Amino acid sequence: MLNAQLTAAGILQLVSQDKLRSILSKIKAQGGVRGVVVTNMEGLPLSSDLDPETTEAVAAIITSLVGKALDAVRELREGSLSFLTLDTSKGQINIAPDVKEGLILVVLKKPS
Repeated sequence: MLNAQLTAAGILQLVSQDKLRSILSKIKAQGGVRGVVVTNMEGLPLSSDLDPETTEAVAAIITSLVGKALDAVRELREGSLSFLTLDTSKGQINIAPDVKEGLILVVLKKPS
């Protein structure tokens, strides 16, 4: 369903689904991964292995967080943002924004 919506919107022309599947399968193969979401910089999820409701929430919230982090890095003149890690009681949230590609990779990990 999501892929059909993205295709209709022309989004999948920007990002290869094969590339996304390859990235997701490599990450999911690592131990302790609870879920993976790939979203664009506007918060539209492009690929996920989580349920739709959680996917939408992760995409929206993380996109907002990345926007604030990009602003902070720019205002502090610290170069460019490459990675964020949030330590939580349920594990870690690893966030890798790629501004050039317009994508954000989010990996939810179990506690180690």
